[in-house]
Amino acid sequence: MLQLCPSNEGWGPLSPSRPVDFTLCFQHGVLVTGLNMLFIFVACLRLRALKDAPILLPTVVAQTQFWVKMAVVMTALVASTAELLVLAQLYPYLNVFMISMALQSVAVAIAIRLHWREQFTNRVASTTLLLFWLATVLLALMRLRTAITMDVVNSAPAVVTACSVFLLLSLAALVMESQPKPHMLYELDDEDEEYYPGIPEDTSRCTYQSPEERANIFSRLAFTWMTPLLEQGYRKPLQMEDTWELSREYHPDVVNARFQRNWQAELRSGNPSLFRATMRTYGLSLALGGFYKLIKDLVSFLNPILLSRLIGFVSRYNTPNAEPIEYGYFYAISMFLVATVQNVALQQHWVQNQRVNCLLKVSYTTAIYRKTMTLSNDARQNYSIGGIVTHMSVDSQRVADFTANFSHHLWSSPLQIVLALYLLYQTLGWCTFAGVIVMLISIPTSARLGRNMRALNKMLMGYRDRRMKIMDEVLSGIKIIKLYAWETSFLKRINDIRVTLELGTIRNYGAIQSLFSFVVTLVPFAVSFSTFGLYSLMDNVSHGPLTPQLVFVSLTLFNMVRFPLSHGPMLIPALLEAMVSTRRIFDFLTAGEIDFEAIERVSYDRDSPIATSDDVLVSVRNGEFKWLTAEAPTLKNVNIECKRDQLVA
Repeated sequence: MLQLCPSNEGWGPLSPSRPVDFTLCFQHGVLVTGLNMLFIFVACLRLRALKDAPILLPTVVAQTQFWVKMAVVMTALVASTAELLVLAQLYPYLNVFMISMALQSVAVAIAIRLHWREQFTNRVASTTLLLFWLATVLLALMRLRTAITMDVVNSAPAVVTACSVFLLLSLAALVMESQPKPHMLYELDDEDEEYYPGIPEDTSRCTYQSPEERANIFSRLAFTWMTPLLEQGYRKPLQMEDTWELSREYHPDVVNARFQRNWQAELRSGNPSLFRATMRTYGLSLALGGFYKLIKDLVSFLNPILLSRLIGFVSRYNTPNAEPIEYGYFYAISMFLVATVQNVALQQHWVQNQRVNCLLKVSYTTAIYRKTMTLSNDARQNYSIGGIVTHMSVDSQRVADFTANFSHHLWSSPLQIVLALYLLYQTLGWCTFAGVIVMLISIPTSARLGRNMRALNKMLMGYRDRRMKIMDEVLSGIKIIKLYAWETSFLKRINDIRVTLELGTIRNYGAIQSLFSFVVTLVPFAVSFSTFGLYSLMDNVSHGPLTPQLVFVSLTLFNMVRFPLSHGPMLIPALLEAMVSTRRIFDFLTAGEIDFEAIERVSYDRDSPIATSDDVLVSVRNGEFKWLTAEAPTLKNVNIECKRDQLVA
């Protein structure tokens, strides 16, 4: 292992002689080698996936930018090979430096092939190549800084020169790959579509497609693909023709087909579950949003740690125990980078949640509408038009909002509380348990209030359905009501439900919700007060007095606890409301349907030249009709034929 690592610093990872730096063996043996091996593996999979991909154009115009990019990447391969040869002369035996540079050269060679393939088969900049070149630039910059710090410029200038050239070329390749590809390069004429039927039909309309579909990973993370639309909206009011086409994944027929495929599979299983059908349809999208949420939560806890280090660095500055100035720059830059990553992850989490919200609402609304068209007569007696509208508008929206906006807090809030309390314990010691006791006391109170809110919400939904049913009866029979002067009677019935029952329940719900909000607002303050007070009175020794370092770090952690503590208990009533709405939707979707096996549908073209007025459009032969709850048929031997343009009463 000593021969494999020629450096006297060893494998590190941190350098004992240089502040804020890794050892050479760790840089080459772990970072550079790991990056290139990962890229080689992912690039081979990507090349295999693009092997059978259709060429976007029969003859692609050789763009100047593409050939310049290929020349830059090939020159980078030469620079990487030159650095490998120089290191081989300095260390003429097998070592980690030669292994890492050899893998880097192989990775760049594979990148050349991937650049070529991506250019003619993909209309979007390659995510694999963009991330590879970004990581390569950062690692090359790190190696160059280490070489300059170790004065390799004088001892081995060829290594520094080769590394500098490779860094510049990698940066140029990153910038050129991130440039959007021209639209006209991939637009097809009508003649081209005839010769290339494998290309999707909407490719010829790529000018009107959403720019998000052409945006690279950096543009998606920063939302720069929306900049042209925002600039146009700043200059003038936006019109419908200024927007782009809706993405295919948001089309109602596509969304409904995905959900119905999983829902019908649940119905055939004999033990249907609306939750399982939803997770099979949108589970991956929800998991992606949860991944962004996890990154945001974990990264956010680096800020208190960095803040503690920064305050400690400032307090010891110009003292015998002062740290090198490089640490101060490192803490400040790290806090900026942590805030940037946290903000990007949060915005991506929010966008992903809104996508799931939209798709889930469309799926439920469409499924309820389709079910309305197939309800049996017996089942239809249990559902009024107002109740069905409530399922489509209120229940579906409530389930979609909870699934997309609140479901991740079920695991995120406990995670944040546990991590924050752990860091508080490391900062203030056992006095942190005073805040834990306060939180434990607040949990039963919040749970009891949540149960009361659930019961009131269930009652409110029942009253609302009753009122909608009466309103539907009034609107459908308004002529008869006016004719017999029954307005007062029906107004009294509606007011009895609306004023006495519904508004009374809303009043009680609002009172309990106010009490719930008071408890939620009081808990974070009580936690902070009890912890700081107990530390000042009983301890004040184990971690020293309440210095600015302890106070500011603790306040930051308490502020981080405040959000899950204030919004976490709200998840209980939101979860209960979503469960009630889910049960209502499930009961409706599993209600009885008409017997489709007794109906035979035949396609018929009214505009056909052979169509005549004698064509039979509706035919019943030896029909038997009965209610689903009845055993014997009510009507027997029913025969009827309805011809085209025939009036039937």
